[in-house]
Amino acid sequence: TELSEIEPNVFLRPFLEVIRSEDTTGPITGLALTSVNKFLSYALIDPSHEGTAEGMENMADAVTHARFVGTDHASDEVVLMKILQVLRTLLLTPVGAHLTNESVCEIMQSCFRICFEMRLSELLRKSAEHTLVDMVQLLFTRLPQFKEEPKSYMGTNMKKLKMRAGGMSESSKWKKQKRSPRPPRHVTKVSPGTEQPAANASNSTASGVTFIDAPSPSSSGSSENVSSVVSPATDSGLELSSQTTSKEALTDLNEAKVTENQNQPELQNESLREEKIQSASVESIPEVLEECTSVAEHSDSASVHDMDYVNPRGVRFTQSSQKEGAALVPYGLPCIRELFRFLISLTNPHDRHNSEVMIHMGLQLLTVALESAPIAKCQSLLGLVKEELCRHLFQLLSVERLNLYATSLRVCFLLFESMREHLKFQLEMYVKKLMEIITVENPKMPYEMKEMALEAIVQLCRIPSFVTELYINYDCDYYCANLFEELTKLLSKNAFPVSGQLYTVHLLSLEALLTVIDSTEAHCQAKVLSNIHQQEKEVVKSSPETMNSTKETSNNNERVLSEGKSSSAVSEPAGACPPTSGCLMADQMKEGCMELEGGSEAGNTEKSIPRKPTRFSCILPSPQELMQIKNKKKLLITGTEQFNQKPKKGIQFLQEKNLLATPIDNNEVARWLRENPRLDKKMIGEFVSDRKNIDLLESFVGTFSFQGLRLDEALRLYLEAFRLPGEAPVIQRLLEAFTEHWRKSNGSPFANSDACFALAYAVIMLNTDQHNHNVRKQNVPMTLEEFRKNLKGVNGGKDFEQDILEDMYHAIKNDEIVMPEEQTGLVKENYIWNVLLHRGATDEGIFLHVPPGSYDHDLFTMTWGPTIAALSYVFDKSLEETIIQKAIFGFRKCAMISAHYGLSDVFDNLIISLCKFTALSSE
Repeated sequence: TELSEIEPNVFLRPFLEVIRSEDTTGPITGLALTSVNKFLSYALIDPSHEGTAEGMENMADAVTHARFVGTDHASDEVVLMKILQVLRTLLLTPVGAHLTNESVCEIMQSCFRICFEMRLSELLRKSAEHTLVDMVQLLFTRLPQFKEEPKSYMGTNMKKLKMRAGGMSESSKWKKQKRSPRPPRHVTKVSPGTEQPAANASNSTASGVTFIDAPSPSSSGSSENVSSVVSPATDSGLELSSQTTSKEALTDLNEAKVTENQNQPELQNESLREEKIQSASVESIPEVLEECTSVAEHSDSASVHDMDYVNPRGVRFTQSSQKEGAALVPYGLPCIRELFRFLISLTNPHDRHNSEVMIHMGLQLLTVALESAPIAKCQSLLGLVKEELCRHLFQLLSVERLNLYATSLRVCFLLFESMREHLKFQLEMYVKKLMEIITVENPKMPYEMKEMALEAIVQLCRIPSFVTELYINYDCDYYCANLFEELTKLLSKNAFPVSGQLYTVHLLSLEALLTVIDSTEAHCQAKVLSNIHQQEKEVVKSSPETMNSTKETSNNNERVLSEGKSSSAVSEPAGACPPTSGCLMADQMKEGCMELEGGSEAGNTEKSIPRKPTRFSCILPSPQELMQIKNKKKLLITGTEQFNQKPKKGIQFLQEKNLLATPIDNNEVARWLRENPRLDKKMIGEFVSDRKNIDLLESFVGTFSFQGLRLDEALRLYLEAFRLPGEAPVIQRLLEAFTEHWRKSNGSPFANSDACFALAYAVIMLNTDQHNHNVRKQNVPMTLEEFRKNLKGVNGGKDFEQDILEDMYHAIKNDEIVMPEEQTGLVKENYIWNVLLHRGATDEGIFLHVPPGSYDHDLFTMTWGPTIAALSYVFDKSLEETIIQKAIFGFRKCAMISAHYGLSDVFDNLIISLCKFTALSSE
């Protein structure tokens, strides 16, 4: 009587068989797809039915591997459009929550194939694009509902989910052809395997479902003569080789355990098997959009989960006997992480397989993802953001394609708006990059790029507390750039046109300066209003008589207004402040920060206390402490410059300024040499290798953690900290100290120190032999056997382990150890990025959030001068009423701020200028 009483597989099966069938034409397959879509959109499938999960798996498998006889180009695209419609409805309806991780990834991959196939119509590709946007939005909106799995569990699952960007080499194609078909995604237990399938035509099984292997691509050509089954792509000229697309099959089978199933196909006739192989060589829709390279891809179209299936050639596929152990696990974080990784890989500009369309699509979908979910709360996703996404985005800022450039800026804004506390050094590099774009004089750079870079800075400055955080985390950090100070100077300078004519870049620079003034003025008003309302509330509560309460409140108001300069804001309960004043949020944030400092537990028991940077005495340091830090930073920069000219002179200067101990403390100096990124690597090498500084060299080597590192890995880390001098005695001293520390860290794995030293020296010589162009011109590069021969009997009369030597040889051959001073191009870029990631993982990477309004006095004293100068110039040069009004409002706000903080000299000058400009404006 009710459809919900019937198992979904029962009434879905006829439609899915039509969709899978190779003998149906496009219109018939389209009708079946329309019917399936109605089941979903009309909510005819009960999400609570125990068979719904299995039915949704079958539906996803059938639709993503649909096959039909092609008719004409237009009709075939209609079918593809219906496939997109069904996939979208399936994922977005409630029953879609039953899909597994693999099914969700296959659905996304199918849409990507259509979206990136340029020989399809623009309408179909745009439909696929909009479908992907809806799917990404849904998946990332659900992200907070999923729990992060342990790293070991996550790693195991991620090996089974693999969306690939980039083409395949011939070797990888061969390997994929040798693989067995993908396992059914819902089987959780795999019976012990016994044999690996041997040949293409053999019957094999993976995790319990029987398949027939498909032939290699070379055999697909002959299949056209045998079988009348064609796909829309082969009929309409839409074949796509692996060179024209970078999207491959989603499921990575490297880690899948292949077992031999006892339930072989009931029909064992060899000729029928051959016929099946040939007919299966035509790729399914939309998989037809790429070259047939994977056995798994061919066999997918012949797989039906949990039901016996007889294909048109008469081969019966039976169920696995492991059905009792099967369990369908709904999708969760693994598929979202894999999708996020795939989207990031699309944005890599150095991947030759990523076209402009692919990069732009990846950026658009990343924008949707970042707008939909708190990515920073998921550590596995945050790691991808730190290492890969930020790097790709910064590389895209150098491209001249304005659409990619603009979209990259948008993604960067979303990243640093929501998760800048995790991206301290990435944010520093980003702001520097924007400043470089604004100031560079390159005739090839479009003018619009400078405008968009300034707009990006204006957007960042409008984030509450952003400019304050720049000042705290960078200007008040010993080894970071003075971002706030440099940005203020740049904007002030850029607000003055050289030619005398105002352009958009000049007004945007002024806009960025005024953004700081606007926020400061709003905070001042909020503090005054907060104090007024707090006093009113206290008077009303403490008044013994109702008749006197009004009078006392009035007196308190007058007293508070007369004291107007008070900067201590007290938090108010909700509703006590006018909704437009903006003070409620500011004061609540300040109260929260005060609770953290005072150790208050009220209302803060569940919040994690933020880490305090080591250079600060408390989470919110006083202005006096910040001034001391800035003064010390200036001295450190001066000492660094002197060290880079003459090391002893720099050390002596820092001792005179009491920044280094007298007499010299080797451990303190060694830490300074390691943590100061401004030091010249060549000078570090010369200083620590001096025979007079043997104790310092031991302390310097002691700052490295070599535990668990292979000798060549530790040596690579060691040589990146300084430039190795060229003299043999100096190299010997450096290597002796290195090998001794490495042996102690790893339990003395070799016979003696001499053996360890000889191996380290051999690694350096191998690096020179393999990568020095002058050496390569004269001699043939050393082979592995020659490397082993050179080290024969060196390990205390015995040989080193041959596997270790082989690993070392290939590591050096494939990845040169390059001294920092010698690096150029992509190698230098990789080195800089690795240093950035390393610094971010230490205590240096702590980013401090501050409540709005903190340190406004300090910021105003630094910005009011350049801002007033820019306002005066703009007022004199501009004839537009709106710009003149903006300048006057800027003067007025600066005057109000100076009055609030009691800056009488500044106030007097501002009032005079304001009166002058107001009079000129009225004239």
